Amino acid sequence: MDSIDITEEESNSQKTILKKIDLKIVPLVTFLYMISYLDRISIGNTKLEHLESDLGLTDNQYNWALCSFFFGYILFEVPSNLILYKVKQRLSIWISAILLACGIVMILMIFVKNFFTIMIARFLLGVFEAVLIPGMIYYITIWYRRSEQNYRVGAILSGPTFAGALSGLLSYAIISLLDSKAGLRGWQWIFLACGIITIIVSIIAYFLIFDSVENVKWLDKEERKRVSTGIKRDELQYTEEITKDLKVCVSMFIFCGISVATYSFSFFIPSIINGFVLSQLLVVPPFMLGCISEIGVAFLSNRVNLRGPFVILFASIGIFGYAIVGTIQSNAIRAFPCRATSTTWLANNIAPSLKRNIGISLTVGSGGIGGIIASQIYRSVDYPNYTFGHLISSSCLFLAVCLSIIQFAILKNNNQKMKVQRKKIRRAVSWNLESGEFVPDL
Repeated sequence: MDSIDITEEESNSQKTILKKIDLKIVPLVTFLYMISYLDRISIGNTKLEHLESDLGLTDNQYNWALCSFFFGYILFEVPSNLILYKVKQRLSIWISAILLACGIVMILMIFVKNFFTIMIARFLLGVFEAVLIPGMIYYITIWYRRSEQNYRVGAILSGPTFAGALSGLLSYAIISLLDSKAGLRGWQWIFLACGIITIIVSIIAYFLIFDSVENVKWLDKEERKRVSTGIKRDELQYTEEITKDLKVCVSMFIFCGISVATYSFSFFIPSIINGFVLSQLLVVPPFMLGCISEIGVAFLSNRVNLRGPFVILFASIGIFGYAIVGTIQSNAIRAFPCRATSTTWLANNIAPSLKRNIGISLTVGSGGIGGIIASQIYRSVDYPNYTFGHLISSSCLFLAVCLSIIQFAILKNNNQKMKVQRKKIRRAVSWNLESGEFVPDL
């Protein structure tokens, strides 16, 4: 048999358990990821509120301030997993404490005075977020088997698109109500508001994060046992060293290429559409569309059990969107390019490579390199067309498409070989059983 037969009653029981877990885990982690991403990209709106002129930054220095976040992010992405291994039994304390640190850094950013201080602050924020993301991803792995993770990861990765929409709405509200109040400029109020929100969320998160399956009360004893057994059985299937896995290496390059587009979109769309009335509110629709499409594509890819074709399709749509932006000289079109679904590619692309936390760390960490590239390619001297930035972003997406096609072809070929091997094993086992001999090594 290809798989162990289960009764309809067992299947319904498993679905019930998953629904309970989904209700408790997915919304919470999605919200936490949204808040962390909001802190990360809020600097994009502060540029419209005179951050550069108040700190005496040149255009190049502003871009390097964006970069400094990713230096901290990349440097501490892998070491954070070593720390996570030591504290994984107390995730409630770990994740809430790191969120609290992020909130404190955001509040302290209202006191930055020059290029050096904004660089240090952004670097520290990158360090803490590098530690936070693996913790949240690991939290998902203790509740779901890998076959169950793709749709959930897709839903969680909708957090950044929510954050993009919320960032525009929050900035507009803050500037309308608080600009220059209490002696604070608009950009200072944005940092302060994000910091306070993050600190409040960190306190709430402490009480909502469960350290292990065995300790929860909303699953009965039998349900907890089924979840734990399923996770342990799933882990035994992966024994090869992650650093020798070619799929992880290819996924890192794909992730990096896509990150150039997603980060440039998050950081610079307020600047790209600057000049419109209510320009900060115009940031909201593309992010909301991206959120809807992201969850929808993750659901579809999980339903048909395919990842590569969705990555290739939507990355290609993103390239087409850049072609429209580059050829039609209309800011109204440029405000809504067809690339809001790009984060979906990340969810679909990570899932085949998740074997251990270190693999997740390497893949997600490679996105930091994409962030460094993205922070340097949209320059003020290119306003209003930003041809250079669009060209680099579309080229990175093209690279991601090519690598995705190669990866998909390789994986499909490997799957075909595995099917042939399984058939041979079944025939061999069947022959030995009939002859009265059984070869356990098969």
